[in-house]
Amino acid sequence: MNDEITDTLRGIVLTKEARKGVKEIEFITEKERAKELDDPVRIQILKVLKDGIEDTLTIESIDEKTGDRIIRQRIVRRYALSVVEMVKLSKESEGIEEITKNQVYHHLPKLIEHGFVIKYGTVQRGERKTNYYRRTAEGFIVTTGVLTIDKSIIRKRVDKFTNRLCGTFSLNIDEGDKAEIKRLLTELYLSQINSRKAIGRIINADIANKEVLDMYELLVEIHSLGNPETSAAYKRLREILFPEE
Repeated sequence: MNDEITDTLRGIVLTKEARKGVKEIEFITEKERAKELDDPVRIQILKVLKDGIEDTLTIESIDEKTGDRIIRQRIVRRYALSVVEMVKLSKESEGIEEITKNQVYHHLPKLIEHGFVIKYGTVQRGERKTNYYRRTAEGFIVTTGVLTIDKSIIRKRVDKFTNRLCGTFSLNIDEGDKAEIKRLLTELYLSQINSRKAIGRIINADIANKEVLDMYELLVEIHSLGNPETSAAYKRLREILFPEE
């Protein structure tokens, strides 16, 4: 990520954190910190900040021979963004879900608190002040092996998923089957912890990228099939969901 002061940021008052620079890759090893990424809005904020925005960089110099002023301008990418820019880019960028200003203001403090984002600095134009924010690393790789480890959260997700599944597809599931599906899905998630750790160790891209997350989940699923309990759970789920086959 380029830390050059672009034309938009000219006159910015940098924070102490901004002077530390950006890490290339940061491995997230603390479970509590990893859980802070387990939110779709926060993932979108990090994605927007990773992509950055196009800006100009103007450099002025004096020709030593003629004394003429020389102005050169080039297009660069800027990775310190305002809240308004984050919202705007989420609407315009392919592969990023739209986020609102209220959502950014709500989730940004948590991302800052847990070290994923910093306040980069403030630009003042007349009476108006604009704060700019930047990621602390180009890539975040979760190596705890699991984004959500809280069993109560897992159960809530499984409940929501199962109810939506039964409402979306004509599966002819009774209450007894539904309860077993929830139990099996919960067991599957918990049984995949070791697989998540294994795949987490070989990721070399940003975990906040949705495409990477999809590939990550697929590899976790494939890896977990080496566990007999996981294979048995998948087999039983198939029997419940597709009894005629």
